[in-house]
Amino acid sequence: MDHSRLFTVVAVGPACWEVRHDVTFELAGVIRRTPLGFALNDDDARPVGVFSSISGALESLYELA
Repeated sequence: MDHSRLFTVVAVGPACWEVRHDVTFELAGVIRRTPLGFALNDDDARPVGVFSSISGALESLYELA
């Protein structure tokens, strides 16, 4: 299953995106592009990890739910 379809990714600045639940539009996390990859924080601003792609970050975010 493509878990990225469960989220809406909204650009909020240069190299920064909010991830929102597709149905409720509630904040699920924030992704920032860094020199090491895409850093994901959850909705409470806790670091989740750094991923090679946005889809990898979304997959990890889905697993947290």
